[in-house]
Amino acid sequence: MLLTACLGNAASLQRLLYVTDKTGISVYDIDNGHKFVRKIDIPDSATYKGISASVPLGKLYVTSNLKDDLICIDLATDKVVWRRHYKEGYADSQAMSPDGRTIYIPMRDSDIWLVVDAATGDPKGQIKVAHGKAYAPDDHPILGIGPHNTWMNKDGSRVYMEVLTEPWVYIGDTKTNAVIGKIGPFSKGIRPFAVSDNEKYVYANVDWLLGFEVGAVKDGAKWGGKMLHRVEAKTPLERIKQIPNPPARKPHSTPSHGINLTPNQKEVWVVDGVYGYVYVYDVTKLPPKHVADVALFKDPSERPHPGWVSFSIDGKYAYPDGGAVIDAKTKKVIARIPTSEKLIEIDFRDGKVVAVGRR
Repeated sequence: MLLTACLGNAASLQRLLYVTDKTGISVYDIDNGHKFVRKIDIPDSATYKGISASVPLGKLYVTSNLKDDLICIDLATDKVVWRRHYKEGYADSQAMSPDGRTIYIPMRDSDIWLVVDAATGDPKGQIKVAHGKAYAPDDHPILGIGPHNTWMNKDGSRVYMEVLTEPWVYIGDTKTNAVIGKIGPFSKGIRPFAVSDNEKYVYANVDWLLGFEVGAVKDGAKWGGKMLHRVEAKTPLERIKQIPNPPARKPHSTPSHGINLTPNQKEVWVVDGVYGYVYVYDVTKLPPKHVADVALFKDPSERPHPGWVSFSIDGKYAYPDGGAVIDAKTKKVIARIPTSEKLIEIDFRDGKVVAVGRR
């Protein structure tokens, strides 16, 4: 998704990458070799769960699990404007409406998404979805259940929602704040997911799968189709030999926690959180076709554990959590910066926000 104003003369455009770290945000210059620019400290915050931004308001938003806050930052001053704690508690990974006016926030301890005014942080509605339930004791463990990840369609008319341990992707109508369908069931609970711009397919990580599954967004004229394809990725054998003793507990309790579509909609990139890879699949036709493996480590002794992957607005760069910047065309690592799961591109002209990407 791209939230943007008219960009005008590209020569004066400043493209910055905002990356959450332990206690704030580090900013990098995309067009200057991803050079570090500055650090933004966010007092009384940590363990960030989501990031989004608004073009018309010129604001950046993060959810912080330290005090379960939604925090609003002025992009002109890098100062905190307000922070809100909601009675529902745990605010997870949100999505911004394309007009930059409304935030949809999954509240992990409940069964709802809060609909929040981006200018004030005031709740103005909610979408009741589901809470999920813990897996059986003899199944793989997972820490925490409830509303988790969010995806907006291009015109802001529908929001897609995922609940931990639930094998469905839920579709909400943003005019009525009602669930109008659910995609699946998938083989297990959904983790990160991406929806094609034409709202034809959803590509989803599911628990215990290295890879992803593909579902139909619609069944004829009805919102909510079935799971269509299961794609099982394979870690290169040489890498398995390099790490004969992988961690007993996988990061995020699952092999793949990170998936995204390239902005041109031609490829799906999915992470291997155990062995430090990103796998690339051609999705111009289904079933998806494997086309590349991209190692995130510089030395085999390194053990990056990517938990997300995002793209620059123009699709030139891929940003997996794992410290690497990847040229999306050549599939080569071209820079190394301390990336995280929560990062976003924000573009400026004359100090004014003109475009933002999405996580």
